This record gives sequence, structure tokens and C-alpha cells, in this order.
Amino acid sequence: MIQSPTPRRARPTRLRTRVLTAAALVAASALALTACAPSTGGDAFASGDTFKVVLLGAYSTPPDPDVNYDGPGLNIIQNTYEGLVAYEDGSTTATIVPKLATDWTVSDDSLTYTFDLRKGVTFHDGTDFTADAVIASFARRTSVDAGPAYMVGDVTGVTAIDDYTVEVTLAAPNSAFLDYLASPFGVKMISPTVLSEQAGDDFAQTYLTDADAGTGPYELGSVTTGQSYQLTAYDKYWGDKPEFTTVDLTLSENASAVQLQLERGEIDAVLGDVNKTSFEDYSSNADLDASTFANFTTQTVFMNPQSAIFTTTENRAALFSAIDTKTILESSMGELEVPTTQLFPAGMLDESLDSQGVEYDPNALASLAASGIAAGKTIRIGYAGSSPDGKAVADELGANLSSAGLPAESISYGAGTIYGLADDLAAAPDIVVMSVFPDAAHVDAWARILYTPKGGLDVMAAEVPGLTDDLDAALLASDNEPYGAIAKKVIDSKYWYSIGSLQTTTITRSGLTGIDDARNLLEYNVLHFAALGNA
Repeated sequence: MIQSPTPRRARPTRLRTRVLTAAALVAASALALTACAPSTGGDAFASGDTFKVVLLGAYSTPPDPDVNYDGPGLNIIQNTYEGLVAYEDGSTTATIVPKLATDWTVSDDSLTYTFDLRKGVTFHDGTDFTADAVIASFARRTSVDAGPAYMVGDVTGVTAIDDYTVEVTLAAPNSAFLDYLASPFGVKMISPTVLSEQAGDDFAQTYLTDADAGTGPYELGSVTTGQSYQLTAYDKYWGDKPEFTTVDLTLSENASAVQLQLERGEIDAVLGDVNKTSFEDYSSNADLDASTFANFTTQTVFMNPQSAIFTTTENRAALFSAIDTKTILESSMGELEVPTTQLFPAGMLDESLDSQGVEYDPNALASLAASGIAAGKTIRIGYAGSSPDGKAVADELGANLSSAGLPAESISYGAGTIYGLADDLAAAPDIVVMSVFPDAAHVDAWARILYTPKGGLDVMAAEVPGLTDDLDAALLASDNEPYGAIAKKVIDSKYWYSIGSLQTTTITRSGLTGIDDARNLLEYNVLHFAALGNA
């Protein structure tokens, strides 16, 4: 049995740790690629059974599933480790499916989850997967107490009924619990043998810096931290065997050089954001496949509650109706972003519960200008400086405002700076445009981090009175109705406006199969390599 020392709702700093790095991924990994030159590549992949991938951007977090809390690391963790459940790959809806648990039941009081475990599974060190591994893995997450630890914050006990049945007990009903287990950042099963033999004084964190102890289709081979990682197929994997026996992952911030490597056939894929122009250029190259996949990453407009211009709910509402979302996104993002009418990530809830009810009014900008709200002032629109999607939308919005007689400028902020704007709202911009994504496909995983000041991603410190209590109560409910009331409170405040759903972008050489089955709605620019094949 394990005891969690800190309940989930008391862990805002943990949320900030992950969201800061993950949102920085959406920003920092987004490097614009230059236009494609004529390809000299052929049909074959770079090295036969080896799949060579470049990740654009930097990554230095250890590939330890209880420590890693950013996006690039998921390309290692999601291929080497597995949890009890997962979100279904290749699906545009967040469906929870079995993984190392084949089935599960929930007690009538919603406090006890009983999992039937998959038989015939071994860890990469040869240890059998049994209930003991589940107990050790939950305990280790609590002991390490890093960013993702809040996901087991309500767990009071993990008990083996027999070798292949385990019970997990919660302190209180939590409708988000299965979603947290299915999350890419959820509890992964780790070999209890490794955790014991390599424990050291840090619960095996040192060992898992450059090694793995999972059950996934790949195991971690050679590592040059922050530069390259090699994955090799695990020959005793319980599921379908990968077609690519080796995956070489290399990190690079030189997008132009990476593009040339791809065109020359030296690498097979590039993962990372590209801008509209570059994506269209890639799409026109017959030797390359440029594709997108639905994702919960949502571009959001944050309003400064201390703005000297947008001082009332009414003029914030007028601004929202003046934003021609469809035209702005078509012009700046093309097919890389889909306009949304929902407050929460599109598809998380039925639209009837969280429709923002904003209708574009082509006369609204002129009316705002005539009202004199910005007389003698310049509307400042902030965005994360390394994010091409944020810059593109901020620039386009600023141009629209200025052309209507509302002087505006877009301002670039470094990743560290943009998270400190709430410390001095008087000096902060009037508006921030930023893309964010949730830990899990549950409203609590979105609303708590975005709409509460202690959540970690409420970058302008706007507040809806009583919202935290409402969210706590909603976790006890058996349906989604309470989230409709929560959405209405947030929408009525006019401090936030969701404008578009970003798409995962993947650029590969032609001939790759299984690409959609290798992608997941909850993972941004990540591939599950075992699903891939070479046509």
C-alpha cells in the first residue's frame, strides 16, 4: 500500500512545471523551415530497417517517465514504456483503451478501481509484469514527487489481489482518474527489479537518465544526452513487432540543414512545427509526405484584467466579436490550424456544453474605434517569440486592429518572460496569444491549469470567483453537466477566448505506412514508431 502525502488540488506548482515546459515545446520547437529545393531522394528509406528522425528544438529532460514533463521526451517514453490504460492511437476522439490492464471495474462508491493485468508481458530486463510492478510504479511516482506526481495525488492505496489483479483506492471520487492514467504523462510501469537494484539514493533516477526499464516495443540504446537517442526493438514484446528494428532520434535547431538532409534522403522524418509557407512547400515535393493530425493543442487569447483599454466585460466581448477568426487563421496558418467555437479543446466536451457563442461582426472593429476606448493608446498583443503560430496570429490580429483605426503592435516575449507577465500586469500587454495543451482529455486537466490563478497557465492572472470550488465539486459528479456551468462562467468573464485547434505536423519521405496509427490526439509532434512500416 502507498500513501500519497499531498492531494492533487494542492499541487499548482507541479502543474506549472509541466505546462511551462510543454507550452514551451509548442513555442520553442517551432522553427520555420525554408522552401524546398528539388528533391534528389528515391523511394528507399535512409537505412533499411533503421528509421532516422530529427526532432526540431532542444530537449534535455531525462527520459524518466516520473520526471519528464515535456513533449519531446514523449518520443522516447511513449515508445519504451506503457501504462495500465492509454488513449487510442489514430483516433480523433479521446477513447481510453486497455494497455497493460486488459479490463477494469469501478466500485459503486467510485473509490476503488480494480484492474485485470495482461499476462505474458516482460520488462526489458526480463522481469515478469505482475501486480508487484504496479505497486512499485505507483509508489515510485509518489516518492520521486516531480511534475506528474499530482496525477496520483488522490491515491491512498495500491493492493495486489493476486499476481494479475490489483486494486487502486482513492481518497475521494475523481472522474478524471482514468484520464490521468491514460495521459501520456500518466503512471508508466517500471521494472521493480530495476527500481530495487538501481535505487541508489534517488529512486533510480540516475540509472533512468540514459536507460529504460519499461515494457514498450522499443528499448533505449545509446544516448548522448540532449543530442541523440537510439531505440532498438524489444524482441520479447507482447504486442505486434515493430517493422523498424532501430530508430535513431537526433535533435537539431538548424531547420535549414535538416531540410536538406531530408531532401537528400539522409533522414526519414522531421517532427516539429512548421509554418504555413514551409508546409505548403513540403506538400508540393513529390518525394515527401507532409501531413497533419488532430490535436488538443488550442490557441487561446488571454485578456489582461488590468488592461487600461479593455476594462469591461462588454468591450472585451466586442473585441472577441471583432476578431475574424476564420480569415485570420486561413491567412496565417492555413491547414495547420482549424478554427474552433468551443472553449475547451474541440471534442473534449459536447459543443452544447462549451460553445463560446461568439459570432463575427464585421462592423465591430469600427464601432470599437469610434467608441474611443483606445484613444491615444496602442493595443499591445504579446506572443511567445519562438512560436511561429503565435507570431502569425498576433501579427495578423494587430494588422486588422490597426487598419480599423485601433493602433496595435505585436510583441515577442521569451518563454521565461511570458510566464512572468502576471507579476506586473500594469506593464503587461493587453492581450496574449498562446497555444497550450492539457495533460489529459478531461476538462479538469484543462480548466484548472488555464482558468485558475494557481493552475500554472493563467498567464494574465485573470480569475473567476469560486471556479476552483466548482472544479472540485465537478470531479465528484458522474457526468459532464457541471462542466457546462463552469464553461459558462469562464465564457461570461471574457478573459479567455479559444480561437483554433493546432494540428500535429509530420514531414516524412514518401513510402511510410501507418502514420495515422502512430499519432495520438493527446501528443503533440510525437510518433509511436512500432505502428510504422516501409511500403
